[in-house]
Amino acid sequence: MRFSTMALIRRGFAAKKRGTSSNPLYFICSSLHNLTQQKRPFSPKPRIDFSCIHEVDDAVSLFRQMLRMRPQPSDFQFTKLLSIVVKMKQYPVALHLFDEMCKWGTPINEYTMNIVTNCYCLLNRVDFGFAILGSFFKRGYEPNVTTFNTLIKGLFLDDKVIEAEKLFKKLLTLKLCEPDEVTVLTVVNGLCKAGHTLTAYDLLGLFE
Repeated sequence: MRFSTMALIRRGFAAKKRGTSSNPLYFICSSLHNLTQQKRPFSPKPRIDFSCIHEVDDAVSLFRQMLRMRPQPSDFQFTKLLSIVVKMKQYPVALHLFDEMCKWGTPINEYTMNIVTNCYCLLNRVDFGFAILGSFFKRGYEPNVTTFNTLIKGLFLDDKVIEAEKLFKKLLTLKLCEPDEVTVLTVVNGLCKAGHTLTAYDLLGLFE
């Protein structure tokens, strides 16, 4: 900083000699101000008041505000907003907001994509849910057990019992992830509701 200041002083007097500045002190102060502004650290991420959301229009309005904020809110904050919209069961709105996030280059993480996958499955579009798997890898993330639990549940909701069973077995054979209690309960519940009680019993034997 000391070197920069001395250089600015010399430039100020040189500007006076050339006639480009009548006041070297003004030139120096102005340059120092610009230098200070350049070295100013980034301000912290903005705080978002999610308590203002009472209906879906409030969420959309807040989302628009977040897009305009500088610095940009974190991926956690955008994901939290999406989760609030999903809790309102406004799945198409959540998907629209996700599309806007992709369009504007807002931060997206694996939790965001799991929410989107869940929305598609709840809308009986599990095929689009599987398409989100490509986004995981494209963004450098790996699908986790929550992702596959959601897809298995989506297959059952779409009456694709055989496909759900195959996906579950693939998780085990290819070790795509470590199934948890939610995985087992989802598979057993889905098979039993579809009348495949014996199959559910046999699959439970894989964990013994």
